[in-house]
Amino acid sequence: MEDNLEDLGIRLSQLMGALRARFARDLARYGLTFPQFMALCSLEQAEGQSMRMGDLAAATYQSAASMTGIVDRLLEGGLVERRPDLTDRRSVVVALTPQGAQLLEQVRADRRHVLEQLLQSLSTEERTLFHHILGKLLRRLEADEDRE
Repeated sequence: MEDNLEDLGIRLSQLMGALRARFARDLARYGLTFPQFMALCSLEQAEGQSMRMGDLAAATYQSAASMTGIVDRLLEGGLVERRPDLTDRRSVVVALTPQGAQLLEQVRADRRHVLEQLLQSLSTEERTLFHHILGKLLRRLEADEDRE
């Protein structure tokens, strides 16, 4: 049983690593890194599709210094813009541009296609069971985090 458990842990790590590597390669085709992608997603979900730099850094688990570099590269690509903060004239907000929103749509469509191809190797019943198992494991991990 213990060998099986260790093998399962290794396989989960390999699957996560392979998925991360594939996603990083796919993002690179769009000229994005994972932190840049997360910044765009955070902006898309924010009210008015804009956020202060500090809030964006916190939402993406980046330091303020790292976020400045991330935003600078997104600015160069025309994916975001800096605007004055209407509630605090001393501050600026970062806002998603239409070009940034369109790129997110393309990345997501590509991601869906990759996942569809990957999951084609599973039957409908296996996909349903896999979804259920993943949900159960995630809920357990979240419950453990709440207790810490």
